[in-house]
Amino acid sequence: MIAEEYRGARKWSRNQQAIAIVVWISFLSAAVATMLFFAVFDPVELGGMVDADVSRDGGYAVGFFFFWLLSAACSGVTAWLVRTAPKRDSAAD
Repeated sequence: MIAEEYRGARKWSRNQQAIAIVVWISFLSAAVATMLFFAVFDPVELGGMVDADVSRDGGYAVGFFFFWLLSAACSGVTAWLVRTAPKRDSAAD
């Protein structure tokens, strides 16, 4: 029998929550952006334009991670701006 008791889920700090939110939102945004972009452009043809020998799957992977980094940067800046915004004085309203 297990001697230790389960004490519930460990609470995440505010920073951990913000990071998890940014990563998840940017992942979903990158997935949608990748689908939309590669519905129009073929990664093999794009690789041929810059003299790079890229497989189709490799092009999809590079595109997805590019969109993920771009979305993470945008989401991270947004989260930072929201957290560093001055507090509104509710008595002034």
